Amino acid sequence: MPSACLNPRSDGQCHVSPTRLLDARSPSQMTLFPGGFTGPCPQQVIPGPPSRQRTQTGCTNRWRLDRPFSGDLLGQAQVQRAVSLTHRTARSAGTFRTRDVTSSRDPPLMLTDMPQTTGLSSGVHSSPEHSFYLLSQEVTQNAKPDAVLECLGSIWELHGQFLSRSETLAELYMNCKKQRSILLQSRAGSRQTATSSGWRGSAGRWGRTLREDGGMGTSRGSLKRPILLQLPVHDPSISKEDLSFALRTLYRPAERPERWEGSLLSVAIMLGLSQLYQRCLNEMMVNITSLTVCDFHRVACEHKQTTLQSACERWLELFLVTELSHQIGLRDLPFDLLLKTLRCPRVFAVNEYDLLKTVLNWMYLQLNPAEQTPPSHSAVNSFFCRSVGVFLEQPVGQMYLPLFQALRLHGITERNHVKEIQKINVFPSSWLLLTFSNHYYSIHSGGDMHMTDFSKHSIRFGMIVEGELQHYTRAIGLYGFYFLLKASRVGQSDSFDFSLERLRHWDPALTESCRTTQPFSVRTERCVRYQVRVQSYVRGEWLEERSGVVSQVFGLSKRRCRSQVRFKRMQ
Repeated sequence: MPSACLNPRSDGQCHVSPTRLLDARSPSQMTLFPGGFTGPCPQQVIPGPPSRQRTQTGCTNRWRLDRPFSGDLLGQAQVQRAVSLTHRTARSAGTFRTRDVTSSRDPPLMLTDMPQTTGLSSGVHSSPEHSFYLLSQEVTQNAKPDAVLECLGSIWELHGQFLSRSETLAELYMNCKKQRSILLQSRAGSRQTATSSGWRGSAGRWGRTLREDGGMGTSRGSLKRPILLQLPVHDPSISKEDLSFALRTLYRPAERPERWEGSLLSVAIMLGLSQLYQRCLNEMMVNITSLTVCDFHRVACEHKQTTLQSACERWLELFLVTELSHQIGLRDLPFDLLLKTLRCPRVFAVNEYDLLKTVLNWMYLQLNPAEQTPPSHSAVNSFFCRSVGVFLEQPVGQMYLPLFQALRLHGITERNHVKEIQKINVFPSSWLLLTFSNHYYSIHSGGDMHMTDFSKHSIRFGMIVEGELQHYTRAIGLYGFYFLLKASRVGQSDSFDFSLERLRHWDPALTESCRTTQPFSVRTERCVRYQVRVQSYVRGEWLEERSGVVSQVFGLSKRRCRSQVRFKRMQ
């Protein structure tokens, strides 16, 4: 606590030394004149030079120049630290405010009390502890706390009527309260025994007694003091921001975070907040995106939330290729979850080549953890082309073999894509030989494919239906046969009619390059086994319809070129 020191001079005058600071723990050296100067001192105090005049900052012995100085780095740091004092320091301490000493009517120092609620200045970011303190004081109207929670290296003041909403904190509070009562009774009995036996030792012996209740049950009035609660946190994903939000919901259940994260579900389970727990589940179910799916799935697995886990896996089946594969968050996708998604027959992809690119992007991010942006396709290809030897034959690539075994490389038939597979040094020569042999056999067999299991060996083609168009089409080709996948809106509703139609080589749905550079089969009839599957997410519910495996002979006439499967599906 700073103070001004009066130095009398031989000529009966005195002056103020504003640069001399005295410790508040030495009261014999400190003299305050609340009513002004008296005695032989003159009525007017001569201030020091302007360059040496300082003003006080904060509630501790910190002083700074009256005018800001760009080179006074220490003073600037002290100002920032003084303004950013926590509410506990602000409530337990006062502050001295210096006044302009120009006349004898103004006292040199004034002691003012700090308000119960202190806000941060407009340039300082509010801390999680401060946000919780302001809300709790607003709701309780500055009531004194009943308990003090020590968690994550911070102190959180809690009130009994709100603390009971948490099962964990309520149980911890009751146990500590019972423990403190037992300890106080034992201490009172020990004092009575010592007095009756005639013991007159020093009171310091009792002061050295181990305080098993965290120091809250000592001396008189201890029953009215807040109880110290210590709660360890073993989940590294829980931060102070998450704990602050969870504690704020005790006082204001409608409180909402900036964004819903998996760590909020973890802290809700840790504190036993059933209402917050259900809110987290509901919000996470409808907020699964490429930024949150990996985090949500991890938390769901840790806490055995099968509903949320299934929702995340279902989202990956539809949006792994179309959304997550282009995000840096693909790095956080676990190996087992990626493999499970690739093996799922419902996984959506525009073609088989997109699934291969997704796996290569994921492997690139795993092998280059310093990357902070999604890699380009050329960067990924260049990385694997520089590999010394075949990547999957090296020790580092052995663990990734199941991912490529889950792919259907025989479904990659485009010329540019096949050349790229040969160029990147990823696949063993035996894999490439088997894939190209299947292509050769199918072409020379009139399009027949060697297939034993339709669900594992069929080639997948996909189309995204979104927007307000009346018709959505996509042309697909395989070994000289071309088909049109079509979705037509039924009237003005959101229902669509899906069908598959065989195309002729002069059909306008085919591009000019396809008609001039791609082979065509002249066979008038072609037996095709196919399955049409439609998947969507409508009003928080996953919907799916499929035709089942159908064998149909497609001809070139209008009567025989369309599929027999036609069904309506909500968008």
